[in-house]
Amino acid sequence: MNGRVALVTGCGKPDGSGQAIARALAADGAAVVVTDRRAAGVPNRRQEVVGSGQPESWHGLDTLVADIEAAGGTAASALGDIGDEHDAQSMIDAALEHFGRIDILVNNAAAPQGLDRDVIDEIPVDVFDEVVRINLRGTWLMCRAAVPPMRRQRWGRIVNVSSMAGVIAAPRSTPYSASKAGIIGLTRALSMDLAAWGITVNAVSPGALDTSRGVLSLDPNLDVAAEMEQRGRRLPVGRVGRPTDVASAVRYLASDGAEFMTGQMLVLDGGGPAPFPLPRPEESA
Repeated sequence: MNGRVALVTGCGKPDGSGQAIARALAADGAAVVVTDRRAAGVPNRRQEVVGSGQPESWHGLDTLVADIEAAGGTAASALGDIGDEHDAQSMIDAALEHFGRIDILVNNAAAPQGLDRDVIDEIPVDVFDEVVRINLRGTWLMCRAAVPPMRRQRWGRIVNVSSMAGVIAAPRSTPYSASKAGIIGLTRALSMDLAAWGITVNAVSPGALDTSRGVLSLDPNLDVAAEMEQRGRRLPVGRVGRPTDVASAVRYLASDGAEFMTGQMLVLDGGGPAPFPLPRPEESA
C-alpha cells in the first residue's frame, strides 16, 4: 500500500477495531488519517457507569498516531462527528490537506451502546434516531465526501463495518440491527455506482468481538475475560473475535488484490454460534 492514503473512523479507543485497522494499514505502507468524535472515543453506557478501563498511558488519537510513527509508519489525526455533514467533509478534507489524496475509506465508527439495547417500547425515539444518524447516515456522509476525489483518480477502496446483528436476528437491538442492515444495503447499492471508476465498496460483518463495545452489563464486578471465554466456547473456532481479525479482513479488501471483489459482505463470526455441543481436540485425545 505504499503511496496510498487511508482514513479510518472510530479510532479513539485502545481496544477497538479502528485502532487495529489503522495500525495494519500503516504497517502495509499506507499513510493513515485516524479520526473519532472525541480523542479517546465516545464511552458506551457501561463505561459511563463503571469507568472506561482505558490505561492511563492512552490519550486516544494522539497516542495512536505516536505509536504508528514509532513503528515507522505515517499518520495524522482529525476529530469530527461522522453524522454531521460538515464534519464528514472536513475529515476527508483533512486527508487531502495532509497527504494530497484519499484512496481508502474505512467506515468503522459506530454509535455508543447502552440505552438502545432494550425492547422496542422502552427505547426512546431520540436514542433510535441517534443510532441511525451515526451508524447509517454517518457512513453515507463519509462515502459521499470521499467519492469525488476517488472518482477523479479512478481508484478507491471503501470498506464499511457492519455487524452480524444486521444479518441475523439479534434480540433487544432494533436500532443497532436496523442501522447495520442498512449499511449492507448501502454497500451493495454504492458498489454499482462506482465500479466503473475502479472503486470497490465492500462490508465486513463481525460477530462477537472482545472489545469494550461487546459488554453491556453494568455490573462493576463482572469478570469480562471470563465472559468472553464463555462466549467463545459457543463458537466453532473456540474464541471470540479480536480487533486484529477485523483488521486482517480490511487489509484484504483495501488491497490491489481485491479489485475484482465489490458489493460483497465478509462474515467474521468464527463459524457462528452453534446450537449443539462442539467437538474439541482435548475430548478426542
